Amino acid sequence: MMAINRWAGRQGQRGANCALLVGALLGLGACGSMPGSAKSTEGASDAPAATAKPSEVDPQLKLAAMQAEAQNNYLEAAQHYQSLLSRDPDNLELALGLARNLRFAGSTPQDIDLLNQLIAKNGRTPRLLTELGKSYVSSDQMNLAIPVLQEATSLEGATWDSFSTLGVAFDYQNQFERAREEYAQALMLSPRNPDVLNNLALSQAQSGDLDGAIETLGQATDQASASPQTRQNLALLLALKGDTAGAERLARKDLPKEMADLNAEYYRYLTGN
Repeated sequence: MMAINRWAGRQGQRGANCALLVGALLGLGACGSMPGSAKSTEGASDAPAATAKPSEVDPQLKLAAMQAEAQNNYLEAAQHYQSLLSRDPDNLELALGLARNLRFAGSTPQDIDLLNQLIAKNGRTPRLLTELGKSYVSSDQMNLAIPVLQEATSLEGATWDSFSTLGVAFDYQNQFERAREEYAQALMLSPRNPDVLNNLALSQAQSGDLDGAIETLGQATDQASASPQTRQNLALLLALKGDTAGAERLARKDLPKEMADLNAEYYRYLTGN
């Protein structure tokens, strides 16, 4: 069965069982879309990136890194970013690409170390603090994640991503009201952002408001930039509500036939049909 993802496209993998969601895996994510897709999942940059000279970046290797990430081959993508970074060690974007894919692959000790090195070198910017917060959440270190993310949201230049990630961290601690306050701030900065709406919907579902969650995810999937994962999250919630036909329609919209068949079977299992 396709997992529910907080950060759609596995923007940081986090595992947590939620009774309401029938033990579905909650992925920490984009807060976002599939890596490498047209829609940004990382939030706007708040500091100038260290830009390499064109000759210093192998365009074919960079393309290979981006393609591997888009195909969820995160260890392969990390290896490509590591190779690129070895040739251009001051390139912040390459370093963040490496940290991101290490996080996606579950190698959070390494990406936390790398992000702390970047912060020591580039300063405590909202962008870097948010990435560090994502890694702490991915490694289930909420005692570290929340202060770092609160610092990120307090700084000038904080983006929707900073607030949305803090909301996810609060949800992990079942602090749903505080989480929704952060999602509200994120939506003020990026109205109708499908990634934020996705996170808000999962927060509503976790707190027992399945109807509200379905309505919110419906708003998210109405956006042209909504990710396939967001639609599949809606499919699962529809199944939990008993609408297996609607859930199956959404499953078949994005998934290969074999996977859609498996999901449809799971939806029927949820409803006892």
